[in-house]
Amino acid sequence: MDRIKIAVLLGGDSNEREISLESGRNIVYKLSPSKYQVLPIFVTGERKLYRIDERMLVHNSTKEITNCLTDDMRIRLSDLPALVDFVFIALHGGVGENGCFQGALEMLGTPYNGSSVFASALCMNKYKANCFLRTQGFEVPKHLLISRESWNQNKADCLAKIRAELPNTVIVKPHDDGCSVMVSKATNDEQIAAAVEQLFAAGKHDAFIEECVSGMELTVGVMGNEHPIALPPSQALANAGILSIEEKFLPGAGENQTPAPLPATSLQLVQKTIAAAYKAVGCKGYARIDCFYQSAEISPTGSERVIILEFNTLPGVTPATVLFHQAAELGIRPTDFVDMIVELGFAEHMTGTSAKERIAEQVILRPITAASQAAL
Repeated sequence: MDRIKIAVLLGGDSNEREISLESGRNIVYKLSPSKYQVLPIFVTGERKLYRIDERMLVHNSTKEITNCLTDDMRIRLSDLPALVDFVFIALHGGVGENGCFQGALEMLGTPYNGSSVFASALCMNKYKANCFLRTQGFEVPKHLLISRESWNQNKADCLAKIRAELPNTVIVKPHDDGCSVMVSKATNDEQIAAAVEQLFAAGKHDAFIEECVSGMELTVGVMGNEHPIALPPSQALANAGILSIEEKFLPGAGENQTPAPLPATSLQLVQKTIAAAYKAVGCKGYARIDCFYQSAEISPTGSERVIILEFNTLPGVTPATVLFHQAAELGIRPTDFVDMIVELGFAEHMTGTSAKERIAEQVILRPITAASQAAL
């Protein structure tokens, strides 16, 4: 059987490009060489594509790789259908995760991993995603979106609005960036103003401000297309009150407890809620959803509840990612987990050409492999 040709996109133009390098490198290593022929492709900060080899892949940073790029390595996005059968997007944030690359690949008729354009764009906009989830009956934090224009016109009015609509302690973060990027906790006007100014100085046009939710912080992986399954939730433990991007994805930097130390009925409530939210926004393939669990004792409603924070439609797949830990609880090995992501991508994003149909037959399309189905 011919090997399936897969391009792995890594790097990119977002604040998460170094995590993308770790994710992309890990995917390259976990795609079975007997089944796949892998082509690592580095995406620069200017969104240019370059073929790189394994020698360049092991560099420690995207800057080191950028310094080694030459013109003869350059390819165009439109070249991908002729080079590969499938594109694994290991980019995080920015145009890699907000629907832009997804839309381009759909126009090219090339299958890829993860959610399509609409769900990718919606979930990248934390404000709109939370507004949508609220209309669907899900619990989300109270929140506001403050534009740079309104802030510059009257900071006092903006601060007064925040104080009137949100509790004393708030979280300030971008509404359109990756997880744990430029996130601050603020308890007074001075801290809020400093956090908002920091976002605008970094080029953001809006500041997303939400209540600081109490409870157990969880992160939950989900897999599937039409019939998603939530993996065992993990409790995310932060050293400084707010999880850093390093704690989430780099070995030895953070601590997660999988499964989270909750009663079985509460874990089931979390999984049911998260799977329903995944389906409501139209996610496909896989995602990681961050949330808080509140017991009946601390919930203002008097009943246990799940408050959804944000979606990650292309979550980090570094060696230390919690997704592998959650899958392992179901007996799914990391290589099988990556295989499932590819299979789900083929199933969701296949075009009707005979060549792609042949590839689909080789990959034996199904929502989940037989072994993994048994584990789930």
